[in-house]
Amino acid sequence: MSLLISAPEGIYMYSTNTGYNGNLSVLGPGTLDSSLNFICGQQRLFSNIIDTKCSKYAPLVSTSLVSASSLNALYSDLPTTGVPIRGPYGTIIAQDYSNLFALDLEVTLEAAGLGNQTFWSFGDGNGGAAADNCTNGTDDGSLSTLGQAGNTLVKTQSSWFATDIRGCGELHKILCLCYVPTAGGGG
Repeated sequence: MSLLISAPEGIYMYSTNTGYNGNLSVLGPGTLDSSLNFICGQQRLFSNIIDTKCSKYAPLVSTSLVSASSLNALYSDLPTTGVPIRGPYGTIIAQDYSNLFALDLEVTLEAAGLGNQTFWSFGDGNGGAAADNCTNGTDDGSLSTLGQAGNTLVKTQSSWFATDIRGCGELHKILCLCYVPTAGGGG
């Protein structure tokens, strides 16, 4: 007799397997947000998340259109309350999406299974795109602009998502969320 073990309910965070330079808008259908969504969908195949039910993807990058803390503006079916944010193996990172940028994380992203790495954020979680956003995700380093990056070793609310300012020619990963859509959004 086989036992089926289901993953705990949650929005699962994973990072891309590949590092990218700051020109993130050319990797999908033309705009920065759609390109990032394309990257997250492609890289889900290589992620180590244990949830097999999640079917939608949202990139955790603050763009010129929407801050990372307001992704539900682009992804209206993203549950914002009552569903925990989990690391790849199920460790709770935040009690729900509404707390992801409002409170310190429950654990560092490294402790949640995302490894010791940096990732492109292009701004802080609440403030949207900052001045250091690799020219809205179009600079591969040739324009000599800068972009904000976060670090998986930091869990403080005010700085985990925007820890460093880096050159846009550097390679950093992208954080993504994989979720089961709600009818009409959550919250």
